[in-house]
Amino acid sequence: MTDEIRTEADAVAELTNAAERYSTEQVVPDTEHVLSYVTNSDEHRDFDSLERYLPNPRRDRGITTVLDVDSFNKLTDGVLQLDAVAYADRGPSRITAVLNDKGWRDHRIVVALQLSREWNHWAAADGKLLNQIAFAEHIEDGLAAITSPPAADLMEVVQNFQTKRKVEFQSGHRTQSGEVQFQYKEEATATAGGKGGHIEVPEHFTLRIPVYERGDVYDLTARLRFRIGQDGLLLGYKLDRAGDVKDAAFDAEVAKLAVIKSVFGPAPDTIREL
Repeated sequence: MTDEIRTEADAVAELTNAAERYSTEQVVPDTEHVLSYVTNSDEHRDFDSLERYLPNPRRDRGITTVLDVDSFNKLTDGVLQLDAVAYADRGPSRITAVLNDKGWRDHRIVVALQLSREWNHWAAADGKLLNQIAFAEHIEDGLAAITSPPAADLMEVVQNFQTKRKVEFQSGHRTQSGEVQFQYKEEATATAGGKGGHIEVPEHFTLRIPVYERGDVYDLTARLRFRIGQDGLLLGYKLDRAGDVKDAAFDAEVAKLAVIKSVFGPAPDTIREL
């Protein structure tokens, strides 16, 4: 028997020794070849990344969410990659910057813009009709956002509606002065032609509010609406071109992004598994 010929017992002994060495020695992955595979008896290959054993990740990845563009710009100052693309989606007021858009698309910063408290207040009642007390309270709560007419004039309107709870509103008409005049009679004497009066309300008022938190402010016109029926006097307003104002505000926020290519539309949904 020559040295090149091994017995079956020799082969088993060699494999056993190798297994014992493997189980006791520390395994240090090669930083240049962090991916390994195992071939099973059925020739199925399973791939496993050894990156988790390294002191640091080999590259940046993951998703970071911020609430305004200023935070985005501070976060990306000096680290934007050449293939970074921002996808701007007006519907959810969301901007997704994919920093490795030409690569794995798994390194992202999301700007989830938050609608301002002022915008939410006025949008909540847009197009709705409220009873006179609810309408007066709504105007009072948002008074700081109204630039025209003067706050003192609107406070007088609010106080009139709050005190005239037990009156019957009989008509309302627009005057040449740009106001709506509501005629009323006291409930106790309404059928007898007793004491009455009128309340004048501005036909429209102007708001100055930010669309997004920490964003620019915009002028917005609210036009008065009313109805007198079995439920008494109902009042409300309709925001003029609110959708256009919101779109303009979103475009302005996108324009504030650090030097980065912007595309309007939802971001690609696919993020490859790590």
